[in-house]
This record gives sequence, structure tokens and C-alpha cells, in this order.
Amino acid sequence: MAMVNMTHVESLQDATGLLNQPVELRRQATEEGYLFFSNLLDSAKVLNLRQQIMAICEKHGWTQSGTDCMEGLANPELLVVEGRDPRWQEFYIEVQKLRDFHQLALDENIIRVFDILFGETVLPHSRNICRLVFPNSSSHSTPPHQDNLYIGGSTETWTAWIPCGDCPAVLGGLAVAKGSHHQGQLADKEAIGPGGRQVEVSTDQVWVGGDYSCGDVIILHSLTVHQGCDNQSGNQLRVSCDFRYQPRSHPVRADSLAPHMGWLNWEQIYWDWKTEDPVKYYWQNWDLQIMGKN
Repeated sequence: MAMVNMTHVESLQDATGLLNQPVELRRQATEEGYLFFSNLLDSAKVLNLRQQIMAICEKHGWTQSGTDCMEGLANPELLVVEGRDPRWQEFYIEVQKLRDFHQLALDENIIRVFDILFGETVLPHSRNICRLVFPNSSSHSTPPHQDNLYIGGSTETWTAWIPCGDCPAVLGGLAVAKGSHHQGQLADKEAIGPGGRQVEVSTDQVWVGGDYSCGDVIILHSLTVHQGCDNQSGNQLRVSCDFRYQPRSHPVRADSLAPHMGWLNWEQIYWDWKTEDPVKYYWQNWDLQIMGKN
């Protein structure tokens, strides 16, 4: 199994009240390496994106015939996992073309959180990621890892993980190794699951996770270890988004501003969007320190 067992798991603690206490918010973020915000996003906005993603799933036959695709009931005869499977690529290319997928990463409520956390202007990365997990796919759950391995650039980059709909613990969701960023960059090894790499986690590590509701957001430091929990629902697809943010004054690696997976370029993604859409190329007029990948 890609997911490692968790002996000590704490419930998610809502940090929304700290948005009016920036010093305390930054202290808690520095100490624990993550922050959880209940109902940060408009649930209707998130559900609108869910509907678009699930419609793509329905089109590809990934949902049960004759059911409302919004329920996310998986076709029991299929198991598609993230990777170079042509079925996954076709699905993911369509998701990457969704304007509302990229716009959600720029939601003013998320930007406000990072404005407060960083104490300066935010750079949202444009390399936005969608995860879709079939039931009975535990061997391909996202293994424990640190995002900095894939991001590079500033270590002060943070990831926002957003469930596209309610995500009770049985459906999986994100588990965060509390305070693990204090260990610095950890050695990694090859693994099965998204990313293909994992780090070792001690058996006495305290994890944070549980039930997520539509509109919830959890953010974590790029050195904070985290993993995707197994989808044990038996019959439902789990959909989520990974969006990344850093202080705009910090260096950013060039591939963090490129489409995820590199199967499309921005021209292909934007081809049928409105010409003056503010989501298009929003970062290109900013004075950024763009670095290459070593």
C-alpha cells in the first residue's frame, strides 16, 4: 500500500479565527506546518467545479450509468489511476482546459489567507493540479512526501488542498504530518502512486486529518510531509485540487508556471476562453525571479 499507517491522528482544528490575529496565525503555521480553514470557500463555487469534472468522468464512462454524476458513483467495472494511462490523459487534458478550475486557485478568500500568512503580495503558481481517486485503489494512494521535491524554488511555497465536495474520512482525503517540516528536506525513494516518490515517517509521528466538508481548505508548508488516505468508500470517486502559493518576492522555478504534466501548453488550454479573461497569463506582467530547474 502506498499510504503508511498512522498510529496517532488528531482532528482538524479550525484556524479561521486567526485571520484577524496575523501574529498568532504565523506562529501556529511556523510551529505546526499547516493551517486548516473550515468553509473558507463558497461551497456553490466548489460544487460548480465538481459538476464540470464529474461531467467529464461521466463522458468517459467513469461513473455508474443511470446515476447523477454529481454523486460520484464509480463505474464498478473500471479502475483508472493517475499516470500515463491514455484514459487518464484524456480525462486530465479536459480538466486542464476548465476555466473554473484555474480560477478557483485565484479565489480572493485563498489569496487573503496567504496575504496574511506571508505579510506580502502573493504569487499563485499556475501549475494547478487535479486529483481523482477511484475506490479500491489503495495501492495507488499518494504516498507520504514533501512538495518541495517537485516545486523547488522558494521553500516558503505552500500548497492548498481543496476537496471538490464533501470528503468524509472513508473517502480518503489528506493527512498531514504535524510539525514534520522542522526536519528539513528528507531523503526520498521510489514509490507507487502520484509523484512516484516517498519519504520515511516515524511510527510515533502525529498526523492531522479526518472529515472535510465542501468549502474547506487545508494549507501546508512545502517541507511538511503529507499523504493521500485510501479511498475506502467502496463505490465513490474522490476529487480534489492542489494549488500552490509563495511570496511574490521569492524565486520561483519556471515549471511552476507551466501547465501540470506538460501535456498541453497555455495556448491550448486557453484557446476558447475570452480574449481578455483576467485568469489568462495573470502572472506574466509581474516582476518575478524565475529560475531554471537544476
